[in-house]
Amino acid sequence: MAEGRVGAGAGGPAPRAVLHDIRYSRFSGALRPRRSAVGAFVTSSVRRPLGLRRSAGAKVWPFLLLAVAYLPALAVVAVPLLVPAVQVQPTDLIGYSALLATNSVVLLAFVATSIPSMLTRDRRDRVLSLYFATALSWLEYVVGSVLAALWLLALIVLGPMLVLFVGSIATADAPGTWAADHAGDLPRIVLASAVVVLFHAALGLAVGSLTSRRVFAVGGYLAVVLVGPALAGVLAVVTGAEWPLALDPSSGPVRLAASIVDGQVSGPGTLAWVVWAVVVVGGTAVLAARYGRGSDA
Repeated sequence: MAEGRVGAGAGGPAPRAVLHDIRYSRFSGALRPRRSAVGAFVTSSVRRPLGLRRSAGAKVWPFLLLAVAYLPALAVVAVPLLVPAVQVQPTDLIGYSALLATNSVVLLAFVATSIPSMLTRDRRDRVLSLYFATALSWLEYVVGSVLAALWLLALIVLGPMLVLFVGSIATADAPGTWAADHAGDLPRIVLASAVVVLFHAALGLAVGSLTSRRVFAVGGYLAVVLVGPALAGVLAVVTGAEWPLALDPSSGPVRLAASIVDGQVSGPGTLAWVVWAVVVVGGTAVLAARYGRGSDA
């Protein structure tokens, strides 16, 4: 650090001038690949809706929904484990399709309060340009957001069914034989969960990308999944047919998933699959259109 004097002004005392020797040094550490930035972004996006590394109050709602979602599966598994005299399989008490239907309301509440708002904060704080100019491209940002949404929704949809599947193995008289006989259930469980998770992730993120206000994002998603069933029900009554039920955005994906798991579904499946594909592809297109410009606009 060097110190000196400058000339006095108007007869007053001369102010002291201080020069600081500040130099920038080249970073000498190991450079991490870009996928590390994407991984860190996904981890951060998962933690925020769950309230991790935040106050205790931020954790109450998401973990309450998780507890409610897992409660039916844990309850039917606990019965034969705690009461050996009860000779019944957990899947006989509640099937996979029934578990999906039971958790459908919890799923909608979790999606509404978690998925759309994943995108609103960054747009509201206008940090997207900073992301895209440094660590992430717009495509990596979108992919990271989708991966985080899929992971979060898998906790609600896939997790309870895996608990039911594993619990059924643990409570069987011959676990190895039961697992071999029901090995085909596992891929159907994963595929059925993917149908539900992809639909609501695409819908929730698409709605969240259209606004920077969290309340509007949550309200927009709820409007779709609550008004949609009412309109589908009215249309079914007017037409006297079941095909309008395929347009229901809240129960449609669950009905499709139930048909994959055990075939217990009523109504036409072709139109429901078309609606599912339109929402997933359309939601992806909306995300690409909103973030492809690489700015906060």
